[in-house]
Amino acid sequence: MRGLLHLLRVRALRRLVYVRVLCAFGDGAFQGALAVLVLFSPERQTNPADIALGFVVLLLPYSVVGPFAGALLDRWSRRRVIVWANLIRCALVGIVALQIAADLPNIVLFVTALLIMGVGRFVGSGLSASMPHTVAKDSLVGANALATTSGAIATAIGGGYAIALRGLLGESSGRIAIITATVLLFYLAAALIATRFRLMELGPDETDEPAQTMRAVLQGFASGLHHVIARPTVGLAVLVVMAVRFCFGLCTMVVLLLFQKHFTEGMWVLRPGPTGIAEVLAVGALGVFGGAVVTAPVVRRLGRTRWLVILLTAVSIIVLAFGGLFTIWSTLVTTFAVGFAYQSSKVCMDSVVQADSDDAFVGRVFALYDTANNLSYVLAFCLGVLIVPPQGNGLGAVILVAAVFLATGWGYGWAMLRLTRRPGRPVTVLAHSESAPPDRTE
Repeated sequence: MRGLLHLLRVRALRRLVYVRVLCAFGDGAFQGALAVLVLFSPERQTNPADIALGFVVLLLPYSVVGPFAGALLDRWSRRRVIVWANLIRCALVGIVALQIAADLPNIVLFVTALLIMGVGRFVGSGLSASMPHTVAKDSLVGANALATTSGAIATAIGGGYAIALRGLLGESSGRIAIITATVLLFYLAAALIATRFRLMELGPDETDEPAQTMRAVLQGFASGLHHVIARPTVGLAVLVVMAVRFCFGLCTMVVLLLFQKHFTEGMWVLRPGPTGIAEVLAVGALGVFGGAVVTAPVVRRLGRTRWLVILLTAVSIIVLAFGGLFTIWSTLVTTFAVGFAYQSSKVCMDSVVQADSDDAFVGRVFALYDTANNLSYVLAFCLGVLIVPPQGNGLGAVILVAAVFLATGWGYGWAMLRLTRRPGRPVTVLAHSESAPPDRTE
């Protein structure tokens, strides 16, 4: 933990982490406000299909933004993109708050929220692509653990903030509109901090993009995909996070339905309904934090491949043992384990993508990476409509999640073993994919 905090002495990284935390807190608060409005408002009763539709509307078109983000992030100043994207989100959040106050239908809210999330893709991809410009390459594992984990925890706290304000102010549309409006303050603060970077401090270093934007998008998508295929460790990293993201999405749907309809009575300090969702967010944040603290030192000791196999095998067993009990406490145990596994896996794989991709391609690769992750998240919700019952207590989803975790861990281990034995493999293949050297703050 001291090693991660030591990285905050690097001014550029510290500033980038501040931007990520503020953006993530705003994202969590915005999503939390929409969740309490859509899931727990008496006037807006939902079923699994409604929840899936909401996520499809938010994430499937949003994924289309990925190639645009990648191409443009490798052409434009990433600092400028992060600043302007956050300012645009401020305006859109204000519009959503007005729509909520006017009691407009869910679909109207989803469309505007889609725009907010789409613009947010530029922020997320920009922050990830900027990371190699803030620390030395051999410090990327620790820097990613610090940045992505603080962001994930901030998202959970932001969601809890929205739910807590709902408990204090009430659940009327006007009160939730006020909660939503406060989100723009966090996006505005992130934009202001980002202005303190020099114009090209976050890259890109150089560009080979054509002048026409559409041509740049198509060429960027193609070149990003080609780069992923040409770098086996990068391609494997994308597949691993897609699989873990799928499991995370299916678990999210199950948990939302359990706390909406299945859990009707509390247990000790544990509560159903929106309060229970806040508790789940807190436990999930603890899992994310634990994954971040443990990952860098364990990877240095065991190597990334061995750690991924052990981690995903263990979470598969935990999901099978506790996920099917469908009690509040067992759901919290499973949530902690899934949050831990997701964050640890993503820290490892983000570092591989950053270290094994050329800087001229990293924006496009991360945009493709994020697009694939969102598509797998949407796929989880679409499949959930078919296999998850209305109250969320179905064993089919539990078994599927456990199986995907197990197959991903052992599949990654087998693939990396094949790479180590491949004759004439590129020297970059395993340069950063098996171990993480001690972090430096140069």
